[in-house]
Amino acid sequence: MTTLYTLLYIPHLSDKFKSEPILFAVPVLAFLSIANIPRLISKQKYFYAFVFSSLTISFLLIVAAIELYPVLLTSTINQAYNIDIYNAASSDKSLGIMLLFVLIGTPLVLEYTTFVYYTFKGKVKLDEHSY
Repeated sequence: MTTLYTLLYIPHLSDKFKSEPILFAVPVLAFLSIANIPRLISKQKYFYAFVFSSLTISFLLIVAAIELYPVLLTSTINQAYNIDIYNAASSDKSLGIMLLFVLIGTPLVLEYTTFVYYTFKGKVKLDEHSY
């Protein structure tokens, strides 16, 4: 409902949908995926209900991306102060430093997660020390 209200009553967010009618397929798919969840739950197909729940979130994020591209934050004072994807992007040096952190940090996190998983795997046994 919020998406429909946004498309109809907030013009700068719905301009792309009005200029490219094919984009209306994305909110329609979001609505259909929302409507499909209760049907799947009533049929006790919980995995597919989860899949459609995930699809709903994805479609709604795509709708937001379509509405906001390329201006992320619109200034009420002056259009020159808008924050768009170009002036909000990090520098190449910042991205390079972050890549270094990711290359070092990701294997450490995966190793720690594996260690914790294997340390605590198995069934819990209740004894006199349990509470």
